[in-house]
Parts: sequence; C-alpha cells; structure tokens
Amino acid sequence: MNTKENTETMPVSFEDATGPIDVTLKNDMMFHLVMARSPKALKGLVCALKGLDPKTVKDVILTNPVDYSMYATKEIILDVKVSLNNNEIIDIELQMYVKGSWKLRTLLYLCRCFDSIGEGDDYSKLKPATFIAIMNDPLFPEYPEFYSHYELLNTKNFHSYSSFMKLNVLYLNKTDIATKEDIDNDLVYWAEIFKATTWEELKKICLKNDTFKEVAQVMYKSNVQSQEKTIMEAHEKYMLDKRTLEHELQESKEELALLADEKAALTAENSTLAAENSTLAAENSTLSIEVSSLTTSNAKLLALLKQNGVSEEQIKAYLNK
Repeated sequence: MNTKENTETMPVSFEDATGPIDVTLKNDMMFHLVMARSPKALKGLVCALKGLDPKTVKDVILTNPVDYSMYATKEIILDVKVSLNNNEIIDIELQMYVKGSWKLRTLLYLCRCFDSIGEGDDYSKLKPATFIAIMNDPLFPEYPEFYSHYELLNTKNFHSYSSFMKLNVLYLNKTDIATKEDIDNDLVYWAEIFKATTWEELKKICLKNDTFKEVAQVMYKSNVQSQEKTIMEAHEKYMLDKRTLEHELQESKEELALLADEKAALTAENSTLAAENSTLAAENSTLSIEVSSLTTSNAKLLALLKQNGVSEEQIKAYLNK
C-alpha cells in the first residue's frame, strides 16, 4: 500500500488513534515542532514552568523557528527560545541524555540568554533570563526534586544577589515528589505528556484541558505525515548512533587507561624483581668471597699442622670424630 493510501486510512485525529506513539514528545525535534506550531501549547508550557496564570500573560513568542528538513542527520540544539511579554527571555531545552559537560553547558546557555543587549546599549535594557532544562534523571541524586530552582545567592545568608538570572530543571521521572505548587501549575500533567508512549495514555491526560489536546493533535499530525516523521526518526537515529559511538569511545578510553595502569604495575614489579636479583647476586658474590677466604684459611691451617708434625691421617681422624 502506498503512502497516500496509508494516510487516507488513518484517523484524522489523535482521539481515534490507538497503539504506540512512534515519535513522542521526548524527541527534541518533535518538542520544538509542537511548540512552534501551537502558540497555545507554548504559552501553556511556559506558564506552567513559570508558575503564571495564562490570563496574566500578554504574549509568548518563539524567537528561534527552525527549518526541520535541514537537520535530518545533523546535530542541532533544538531548544525553545521564548520572549515572555517582551520583558523576559526564556530558553527551554529537552535533554534526555546527559553528558559530563552538561552542567557547564547550562551555565553557558543561561549567560547567552542574559546577554540580550548590543554593544554600547545601556545595561538597564537587560532583561531577566531563565534557562529551563527538561530531563529524565536528576543531576544531583542526593537532593531529589521534581522541579529545581537556582539563582545567584549569598552562600552564607542565602540573600539573593539578583533574580535576573535563573536556572530551573524539571525531572520527568520524579513526579512522585512533586509539590502542591507543581501540581497546581499542571507540571505533573506536562511531565506525563512527555513520558506518554501510547495514544491511550495521551488521551487520558488530554481530558484535563484543551491545551493538552492541541499538543496531542500536533504530535499526531506529525506522526502520520510521512516526510516529517522520517526526518524526526532519522534525526533521533543520528543522535542515538552518536551517543553509542561516544559511549564506545569512552569505554575504549577506560580500557586503555586500565591497560596503562596494568603496564605500569608490571613495570614496577619487573623493576622490583630486577632489584631483588641484583641484591641476590651481590649476596652470592659476598658468599663466594667468604667461601674462598675460608678455603684459604683451611689451607694455611693444614700447612701449619703439618709443620708441627701432625700427619694427614691424624687430621682426618680428628675431623671425622
């Protein structure tokens, strides 16, 4: 059956769809696409993450649209950059697989968000900036949270230096410890949407409000649109292959480091053995000298006994007693 026939036999809405979701909202390209195509979804997510009543928000504008067809097999940072009421900059990034440099990257992204004025502009034109990471697992397992908030604070009295730079992290796998505020802001529902792997799961969540229905519908259209789906799957495969290669390279480095340690240990053992052999050789040399000296002394003693009239038979008889 050709693509056209496949499309014609599929439901026109996610509400009639069943089974697994091929490309979920955890796919960073799908995430960016949904936020780009649905101002309602974008506003809903931003308000949930910022704890704002949507009625009080004038506008939420995506400032970094992307031509998705260009990035099927390339690495691209698919963050969602937003201008909130033209008075605040928000950068949201979906990061399911964390590298060792991730914490440094978040600081760099936050600084780039905050650097919003041109050369020579007055500093008063700087806008508050918030970088928000959406992740699976906690960066700090010893301090489990569902939604973490960070800003510049005095380390002694915890007085805020400035609220203009903030860094928040939403952990999708920690909904069980969400606070009442998180629940009231619909963040738990948003986390469940990201984690949904079947249309049945998604439909249950969409009963909560129309914003979630719009998210689901955009996801569905992109899943049945063959070209877009192919691009998103190709991008995800590229990223998976890249992560696999990085993992294999890391394992190779660890194996090489282990071999180097074993070689160093063997070299040290050989050095110790060589030193022991040298000591043994010195001891044998000393023993040979002592034996030689004893032989010489015995010869002198034998000669002296003979001079004093003691026969060899008498000496042997004495030694054999």
